[in-house]
Amino acid sequence: MFVEENSKPKEKLRAWYLFTEDFVAGTQHLTNEEIGIYIRLLCYNWNKRCKGIPCDNKTYYRIASCITESEKASCHKILEQFFIQIGEHFQNERQLEEYLYITRRVTASRQNGKLGGRPKKPNTEPKVKPNSEPTIEPTKNPPTPTPTPTIKLNKLSYNTYFQKFWESIPNKISKGIAEKNYLKLEQEWIGQPEKLADMYKTYYNSIEDKQFAKQPAFWLSAKKYLDEQPKKQDTSIADPYVMRLKMFKEAVEAKKGTSFIKGYAQRYPSDVERAIREGQFTKQQAIEFLDFRG
Repeated sequence: MFVEENSKPKEKLRAWYLFTEDFVAGTQHLTNEEIGIYIRLLCYNWNKRCKGIPCDNKTYYRIASCITESEKASCHKILEQFFIQIGEHFQNERQLEEYLYITRRVTASRQNGKLGGRPKKPNTEPKVKPNSEPTIEPTKNPPTPTPTPTIKLNKLSYNTYFQKFWESIPNKISKGIAEKNYLKLEQEWIGQPEKLADMYKTYYNSIEDKQFAKQPAFWLSAKKYLDEQPKKQDTSIADPYVMRLKMFKEAVEAKKGTSFIKGYAQRYPSDVERAIREGQFTKQQAIEFLDFRG
C-alpha cells in the first residue's frame, strides 16, 4: 500500500480503535510474547501518527522492548506477518486505513462545526399553498411508476469466488479478514479464485519454516500475487560417485594424493574398483597415488 504525500496523517489521535474480533482471530497462532510485541509496535505506530516503524533493527528492538534472542526473533516474525515495508518504514495497512478514515471524519466534523453544524439536506418536495388542492392538467396523465430491474453483481456472487479460493488453499487462518481482503481485489482477480489459490499454494510451499508464511488474508492485502514468480531451481541430487571419481582422477594425474583423498579411497573402495573397471586409471596407479589396498 502506497501513501501519497498529501494524505499522510498530520495530527495525533489519542484513541486507538482495536477491532477485537479481528485481532483475536488473526493472532490465535501467536504466543503471549509475540502478542505483546505486536501491541507495542501498533501503539508506537499510532502515537507517531501512523508514520511507520523505522527499518532499523536497533530501533524496533527498542520500541518492542526486545532484549533476548527469543524476543528479537519474535519481533522479526511479527514484522514479517503483519507489516509491509514502504521505503524506510514498516507499515500496518489496516491501522493506517483506520487512521486516515478517522482523520477525515474529524476534519469534516470541524468544518461542519465552523458552518454551524451539518448542512441540511435540500427539500425536493414542491411547496403547496394552504387550502389548495393539487391540479392535474387534463391533457397530461401522471406517469405510472414501474420498477426498473437493474443488473448488479451482488455480494453473494463475490462470496462464491472467495469460497472456491478458500477451499483450495492450505493455512486456513483468519477467514473473516481474508474474505474482506478478497472482496477488495481488482475485478480481474476476483473472478480467478483457482489461479489465486494455486499461486498461494506455490508461495506457501516455498516457505521452509511455515510459521513465517503469510496468512491468506495478509497475502491478499499485500498483493503478493503480483510478485514475480521465482524460477525453478534444479533440485536433482548429484551422484556421489561422480564427485569422488573427479577427486581420484585429479590425484592420479597430479601423481600425488593427499591424506584426505587417500582416506576417501579407503572409505569407498568399491568406487575405486569401479573406476579401475571403467578404465579411468590402473590398479597400480590407485595403489601408488590413492593408497588403494583392494
